[in-house]
Amino acid sequence: MKLDQMYPKKFATGDDLTKPATLTITRVTSETMHVSANAPAVTKFVVWFNGATKGVILSRTLAGQIAEALGSEETDDWIGKRVTLYPQPMTVAGQARVAIRAHKAANGETPVPPTLHDDDDDPAS
Repeated sequence: MKLDQMYPKKFATGDDLTKPATLTITRVTSETMHVSANAPAVTKFVVWFNGATKGVILSRTLAGQIAEALGSEETDDWIGKRVTLYPQPMTVAGQARVAIRAHKAANGETPVPPTLHDDDDDPAS
């Protein structure tokens, strides 16, 4: 059994996207989380998509890209709108990473990538 199956993640990372996916935003929430074991709790904003059980943590860059793609910096205006997410390889602090980035939605909606859906979770939640 793979570790991802033993310890599923609540939030998606760039590694969860292998190709662009056009998805509909269902909500934006604030979540309290620990970014490392001994770090104090911080509040981060998370965007959730129709049919996906994993949310995507909104970095300042990603939030700006979604706002530009949807024509609004008001996250309440994002609900029900489509955006295309795509993986972008990059180097952060000398380590290879894959970030999630966004642009204006492509035509049509694509199926939710299986990696954005935990088998143990209900996609409607």
